[in-house]
Amino acid sequence: MHALRSAACAICVLLAVGCSDAGNASSGYESDQSVIQIVSTNVQGKNVYIPSTIVVVAGRPHTLSLFNTTDTPHGFRIDGLDIEAILPVQEEFELQLPALEGGEIYHIRCQLHPPHRTATLVVLPAATE
Repeated sequence: MHALRSAACAICVLLAVGCSDAGNASSGYESDQSVIQIVSTNVQGKNVYIPSTIVVVAGRPHTLSLFNTTDTPHGFRIDGLDIEAILPVQEEFELQLPALEGGEIYHIRCQLHPPHRTATLVVLPAATE
C-alpha cells in the first residue's frame, strides 16, 4: 500500500507541475498556475478533498479556490500555517496561500469533522537556473 501511495504522489507531482510547461525544458518544473481548485465532496459515502495532494512551487503565493459540494459546511485547515476556514455549502470560497519555503509538507484536514477529510500540501523547491 505504501508503494502504491508513493507512486500516486509521484504521478500527482508530475501532473501538477509538469503539464503547464510541458514544451519548455528550460523552465524546470515551475508552474504558472496561481489558482488551485479544490473540491470538498462525498465519494462513495466518504468525505474527501479532491485533489488529495496539492502541489505548489516555493517562493510564490497561490490562491486556493475551494468548493464544498456537500449539504453540510466543512472545515479546511492547514496544520503548521495560520490558515483555517469554514467552507459554506455549495459555494466557492477562496483562501490566499502565502509564498512558502520549498521542501515542506503540510497536513490538511477538516477541523470540524477530523475523521472526514485529509489532504497533503507539498511545497517543491523553486527551479534554479
